[in-house]
Amino acid sequence: MRAAGCLNLDGIWVPVAANVSGRQLIVAHLRVAQLVIESATYRIVDRSDITLDYGELHLDPDAVPCALDLIGIEGPYAGRRMRAIIEVDGDRLCVCYDLERELRPRTMQPLGDQLLLSITYARAAPLRALPQ
Repeated sequence: MRAAGCLNLDGIWVPVAANVSGRQLIVAHLRVAQLVIESATYRIVDRSDITLDYGELHLDPDAVPCALDLIGIEGPYAGRRMRAIIEVDGDRLCVCYDLERELRPRTMQPLGDQLLLSITYARAAPLRALPQ
């Protein structure tokens, strides 16, 4: 995957794979059914179409790897900043962040005792298809 496409993340994304430090997770057991990105905001939506988490999204496409900060406004992460890295390949987006520390991972692979969560999403709909 490459960061070149990380400028246009707007749309509805659905999880297709996930792991914690290399240990595969069952996607159907994830809390997130959709990640909705619209401009500088994000929403985490569950399988009942309820917004679980909402906040601001800050992207640094010049960072290597591409850096993404999610700043919670409503929900369990309100007031917290999740520092992530992302890889984008067409309509695939992989988001990786440290579950224990507020540090941005350097790579998608855990270093030492890092507990990294990586979720790969597929774009289900572009921004123009989002409900108004």
